[in-house]
Amino acid sequence: MNEVTTKVARTKPRRSQEERSAASRTSLIESAIRHLLRRGLAATNMTEIATEANLTRGAIQHHFTSRAELVVAVVEELDDRIRRALDGFSLPASVTGQDRVAAMLDHVIALTASDDNIAVFDVWSASRADPALKERTLPMQHQLTVQFREFWRRNLDGHLSPELIAISFDITLVMAQGAAMAQLLNETPDGIKRTLTEAKTMLLEFVAARR
Repeated sequence: MNEVTTKVARTKPRRSQEERSAASRTSLIESAIRHLLRRGLAATNMTEIATEANLTRGAIQHHFTSRAELVVAVVEELDDRIRRALDGFSLPASVTGQDRVAAMLDHVIALTASDDNIAVFDVWSASRADPALKERTLPMQHQLTVQFREFWRRNLDGHLSPELIAISFDITLVMAQGAAMAQLLNETPDGIKRTLTEAKTMLLEFVAARR
């Protein structure tokens, strides 16, 4: 190590305790998300999550008083990612008619197939058998649905009638939920893609007929 490198190493500021704690918490959440994707909520193990994050079981207990607390933190993180994906999508006014609806459907289909959506949908599905967890996550699920509805309305307002916006959203929501469940049930990617393509075609035909 030369003199310049040594000097930089010596002067590099050390992270504060608060920064180290935040980094540990983030590592645990990311580790938990990976476990959810690989094994599902039922097989998520606190000790394994801590080990994969290069932390001790004591560290995970410091940040999360229970497994449910960790799961809620995971859902909050995943919801935030999905929310940003919805908020960050906006079509120019020049895209109109069926092309506009098709572009939105493509974005929704890609988001539905994302690891983030699969993981959070797994938690929502599994929480049905856990009343305490359901009580914590159900309002979060409802809030994300509201965000999804706003995304749909914001991009179609002025291009479709309010009634058609509402109907097409309801159809798209059911389609996305069905695709997410199919992925959890390990349906083949080709089969899911084919079904979504057919659903997209039918929705576009429905919108064209009702405009």
